[in-house]
Parts: sequence; C-alpha cells; structure tokens
Amino acid sequence: MSKLKTAQELIKTNNSSVMAGFNMFIRGCPPITFGDGYHDAYDRMQGYEFAQRMAKEDGIAFTKVFKCKQGDCHPFQYGGFFVCNNCGGKGVDKEWWKIQVEKDGNEFCCHGLDFVNLQESSNYAFGKTFEEAILNYEKVMLCEVLILQTNLIEYKTN
Repeated sequence: MSKLKTAQELIKTNNSSVMAGFNMFIRGCPPITFGDGYHDAYDRMQGYEFAQRMAKEDGIAFTKVFKCKQGDCHPFQYGGFFVCNNCGGKGVDKEWWKIQVEKDGNEFCCHGLDFVNLQESSNYAFGKTFEEAILNYEKVMLCEVLILQTNLIEYKTN
C-alpha cells in the first residue's frame, strides 16, 4: 500500500519555502500565485511545480481534490479540512482523493493508494494522458459513491 510522502522524505533542499510548496501540492492545496500573500511565493511555486512534475514523471502519490458529490460541488480547504459551499458539507475529503498515477504501457493508470491489482481492486481508471486517467478515475469513484449512497437509502427504506 502506498502512502503520501512529504518533501522531507522525497527531496533534498535546505529551502523550507520550497518544501512548503512541495507539501502544498501533495496535500491537495490549489496552485500558489503571487497574489496569495506569501512573502516567499516564488520559492513555494518552485516546490509546488517540482512536486507536480514528480507526480507526472515519477508517479509519486498526491492528493487531488475531486468533487464531493455528483454535480457541481467543488470543495476547498478551510480551517484545516475540506468544505463545500455548494452542498454545505464540511470534512468532505475522502481517502480515495489520495492517488498515484503511473505509466502502464501506452496509457496512464490512476488509482487510490489502497490499490492492490486489477483483479482485487475497483479504485482505478486508465487514460491516454496523465490528466485523462485522473478524470476517468474521478468518474469511476463518484459512480461508486453514488451506488453506495443508493444502496444505503434502499437498505434504510426496507
């Protein structure tokens, strides 16, 4: 089983701002801009972009913020956890948001960190590109969430 690793485990640098940017990507924070108010924005951007490259080229695990439900829900971090203004949820982040994307032949495979293999796991999807694999994974996982919610509703009504 894979796990999220931080900058302290994966890169060698004495620049704490680069490490902060790297870890921001790993933990699912949005990209940094100069308008965010960080005095060290450039260094954080360097770390963030380096982590993005490592995710794409080396297959390191990271957190991707997906929709929390079918529809137009777009969670964001607030107060140390993820919230969603559209559905009113708080703490909406899921374990399946922690992903790894690996090159598999001519395609990319995006899977959750508890992925075992294609026969034993259902938390994976393929795509011709890195980005397409992630989009397909989101569709698969949101369908699974919808099926689980439907089964739970049917169970409660019976």
